Amino acid sequence: MITYVPNYYSRFKCIADKCKHTCCKGWEIDVDEKSMDRFSKYEAIISKVNDNSFILQGDEERCPFLRDDLLCQMIIDRGEDFICDICKDHPRFRNYNEDDIEMGVGLCCEAACDLIIDNKEQFALIPPKKLTRELEVLNVFDSDILERFTLIAPVILDQEQSSELYDEMEVLDQACANIIKTREQDRKIVSAFIRENKSAFEQIAIYYAYRYPKMTSFAVEACMVIAGCAIKLGGTIRDIKEAARIYSSEIEYSDINIEMIEDVFYLD
Repeated sequence: MITYVPNYYSRFKCIADKCKHTCCKGWEIDVDEKSMDRFSKYEAIISKVNDNSFILQGDEERCPFLRDDLLCQMIIDRGEDFICDICKDHPRFRNYNEDDIEMGVGLCCEAACDLIIDNKEQFALIPPKKLTRELEVLNVFDSDILERFTLIAPVILDQEQSSELYDEMEVLDQACANIIKTREQDRKIVSAFIRENKSAFEQIAIYYAYRYPKMTSFAVEACMVIAGCAIKLGGTIRDIKEAARIYSSEIEYSDINIEMIEDVFYLD
């Protein structure tokens, strides 16, 4: 099977201890079978595993191998090849199609946010593959972004519907949920902000349209909410990136929340 990746994918690199939001805490870290076999030879490691998951420690639910300097003790001691699959793979995602696999990196990661949102190139796949109609529409950078949104979104929620949706969602991180719930929701203000930051929101919309090809209306909804959050955070490009990271972490990484999104936006 051929695996396709976005044209920016090869530039992705974990920033490790420079990351302000390490992926080594606050998440369930499952250990795959091959890694369990490897870890079982080391009592100091296997003693930190319970029911095939690392025992997360403290109020922050930290991985037991996350050092105070935010480096991984396991990598320092034994190298990157030694760690378990999920630690090697995150924040990558894969869409399994009938004839191929489409792969990318998720906006829950701040390094991925920088990579994707700072990207100025039109979206393409490596090796080359024909894009969906929706991605081709979003790729027309010299046209009005909101007009393109209407072309790819058969379902657009009004302000009340959007509020009701997020009010019912699972909370993974209370601080992130609060930012989403207190976002700017005036559609005129949000739309103007998206136009003012067209390049950033083109890339965010493309990310969601690529990751969820059966839910392209979700790409527009995500942009509207991220824009509303970014306005409340201060309105800079850094705030847009932080809002994108918050939204992705809180929505995309909850099975319950994604199921709710699918109920609203999924098209056969």
